Amino acid sequence: MKPSVYVDRLAQENVAITGQFDNAAAAIGLNQSVMDARVIFIKPNLTYPTYKAGVTTRVEFVEGLIGTLHRINPRVKVFIGEGEGGYNSFSMSAAMETMGFGKIVERFPNVELVNLSKVPSKVVEIETKRGPYPLQLPEIFFKDLDFSISVPLPKIHCMTRLTLSYKNQWGCLPDVMRLKNHFMFHHIISKIAALLKFRFAFLDGKYGLDNNGPMEGDPVEVNWFVAANSLGAFDMIVSEMMGFDWRTITHLKMADHYGFMPKRPEIEIIGDLEPLKRTFRLKRTFWNYPALAAFRSQNLTQLVYLSRWAKLLHDVMYTFRKRPIPLS
Repeated sequence: MKPSVYVDRLAQENVAITGQFDNAAAAIGLNQSVMDARVIFIKPNLTYPTYKAGVTTRVEFVEGLIGTLHRINPRVKVFIGEGEGGYNSFSMSAAMETMGFGKIVERFPNVELVNLSKVPSKVVEIETKRGPYPLQLPEIFFKDLDFSISVPLPKIHCMTRLTLSYKNQWGCLPDVMRLKNHFMFHHIISKIAALLKFRFAFLDGKYGLDNNGPMEGDPVEVNWFVAANSLGAFDMIVSEMMGFDWRTITHLKMADHYGFMPKRPEIEIIGDLEPLKRTFRLKRTFWNYPALAAFRSQNLTQLVYLSRWAKLLHDVMYTFRKRPIPLS
């Protein structure tokens, strides 16, 4: 099936949203894939310990998607998962319960929450422009899983400019200090998505995050509903809706190098994206720049996050700025 992107204004009523999910699934070819599947993985963006508009994927959006999957195939097994990560990270198991994802498990049969940092993992070697790169990935993706679905938000990101369907897979890395891999991010993220069988994407576009991110920007209500059968096509079109040329996003340029980005004329757009467009902007703060330098440098990452000086450096920094994630 050709790369297809379904675009609409997010419906406001539950019945209408249900129809929107069903229509999108049919339009992008998800129906047949679900009918043939035994196990599906859903990856929301849960980068904060509690729900935060424009920052974390809404539980009701994931619930709507699972409702469609179960109407298509009531026997399919669905995992909802995310890993723990970041400096001074929080418990993802507790966060998923706090946000209400446990209610989905109660409502639907064959649905399970997975903390990807607490399940077995294995080392996989990824071929990159810089040579082979070993990376630890959860074994669950390499067993009976048929395919995965990325469920991001439209967010500005102070390091990568945007975080959409590809960037969302960074949370699949189980290492709680996965930031040690940041210097390779642009080279590996699209390959991670392919290895972990991410074939579809659904945008929780009730809110986006403008000016900064992934946690400290300004939430804006945009009411977008976007679904696609290609992560490359999805990120290309949503970037366009946000006012960005995808070719200015380094990890998407690398995805294109690896052959994951379709040509724009090849993408079938189902719906009218023009009236939905809204200009987002990246406005980096003073503190973003030293973090960006560390993001790009393996040596600086070692010093700032992993050395014996790391805690002291962060304690000094947080005397001048608040922590993005409060200590529990």
